[in-house]
Amino acid sequence: MAKLRVVAALVALAVLAVHPGSAAAYVIEALTSIPVDPAADKESVEKAILAAIDDVATHAVAFTPAVVSLREARLVGDRIYLIVLIADQAGQAEIEVLETGAPGTQVERY
Repeated sequence: MAKLRVVAALVALAVLAVHPGSAAAYVIEALTSIPVDPAADKESVEKAILAAIDDVATHAVAFTPAVVSLREARLVGDRIYLIVLIADQAGQAEIEVLETGAPGTQVERY
């Protein structure tokens, strides 16, 4: 019986080695906003945008970002709304697959 358990364990390890489980990939799109001061110069607005993006990347996710990308900025009333893409290393790889389309795959949009 002990030999059967050892063989079963070895087979299970071999299967896991050949077909590893998929690692979790984290890709998050976050929305934040900053107030607009009509009297502010371009440099001040850029600093405020970078500070808001840094704040989201630091506090909105529980993983270490490998990618932080500003996807869209929109002025609505007296606020600038920022859509920020944040991904870990595995998420970055998934994004690259979606953007380039790996051989033998089809990307469908719904």
